[in-house]
Amino acid sequence: MHIINLTEIQYKNYSRIHSKRNYFQSIEFANMQNNNGYNKIYVGLIDKNNNLVAASLILGKRIFGKYLYGYVPGGFLIDYNNYNLLKTFTNLLQKYLFKLNYIYITVTPEVIVKKIDKNNNILYNNDNIINNIERLGFKKSKKNILNTSILLETNNNINDTYNNLSRFIKRNIRDNKLMGISVYKSTSNDINEFYSLIRKKTNYDIKYYTNYFNYFNNDNNRFEIYYAFLDTNLYLSNYNDLLTKEKIKNDNLKNKILNLNIKNKNYYINKKINSDKLIEKYTNEIKKAINLNNLYRNGIIVATSAIIKTNNRIYFIIDGYEEKIRNIRASNSIKWEIIKKYSKLGYKEFNLGLMPKNKEEFNGLYLSKLGFNSNIVIYPDQYHLIINSLIYNFINLADNNKYS
Repeated sequence: MHIINLTEIQYKNYSRIHSKRNYFQSIEFANMQNNNGYNKIYVGLIDKNNNLVAASLILGKRIFGKYLYGYVPGGFLIDYNNYNLLKTFTNLLQKYLFKLNYIYITVTPEVIVKKIDKNNNILYNNDNIINNIERLGFKKSKKNILNTSILLETNNNINDTYNNLSRFIKRNIRDNKLMGISVYKSTSNDINEFYSLIRKKTNYDIKYYTNYFNYFNNDNNRFEIYYAFLDTNLYLSNYNDLLTKEKIKNDNLKNKILNLNIKNKNYYINKKINSDKLIEKYTNEIKKAINLNNLYRNGIIVATSAIIKTNNRIYFIIDGYEEKIRNIRASNSIKWEIIKKYSKLGYKEFNLGLMPKNKEEFNGLYLSKLGFNSNIVIYPDQYHLIINSLIYNFINLADNNKYS
């Protein structure tokens, strides 16, 4: 076996069909990062029959002089359970990159090592992947990265998918519809509105997301932005209609209770109590609707989500909302509309986003995303593969373990 340099076309054809494919290990991500100052190379492992059995995008950046470090976003496209294959690829890759003056590479494999359901039951556990990585001398990074996601896997039956949503998510979606919230896809590359809604939740500038639009713009890998729009006139109209109907129903119940000849009076009393509560609820909603309608007579965008559509799954990149009315939870409606849309097109995996490791502190966020009948998936930590140990140890010693 030996390592070769792959052309963009060779790598594209291989990466599109590999079981470990992800949008990080794509030519689109490579070109985007190339624009951000990284060098890109595509490498492949060829067996004795001249078959390509593993590959990787490696992004390089100069540290000093002729020396570089490399970054392997999303990890190698390889079977991590096959120790011998991983060993051969690792050893040959070290020799190959040594000649290219790499000091080390950082690898963040997007391969599931553990899957846990919403009730904390372990559905899948594969420590063998971690053992194989560490047996080969990969050094765990000291950097505390996010390596936990929420993953929804569907059978493409939209009715089953909806029925499996939690009661909270269903209620939130129904309430949002009554509030006049609709979801639509952005039709332009103007992301100023989008960025204004997410800027407090990101460390990146607007150019970073503009680059996503510019580079992820084909059928296999596409960056898309969705908005939730609040029609304040519809909000007011919907609840006025509900209140009118409920008042009629309430009057009928009152008459039945006052009827001395009616049986099961307690039944109607209980229904009247519930109707009173609904009248109070609808009245309060109308007050909110009037206030919002006075402020935003033409409606307002209340939330946004950005996704990357790949040839096998949907990645939710980031959500945002309008700070002035942050109590309107429209992100669940956006997610549901995207899931519904792409389930019908055959997509079976929806990565609802990376999650903080401290589940207790972010319990509400976990519960919201798990409400889609999804699971917690955990990937390996970030690892370094040392290429030139002499220089690696020297620069770490000289710079206070900056590269550990």
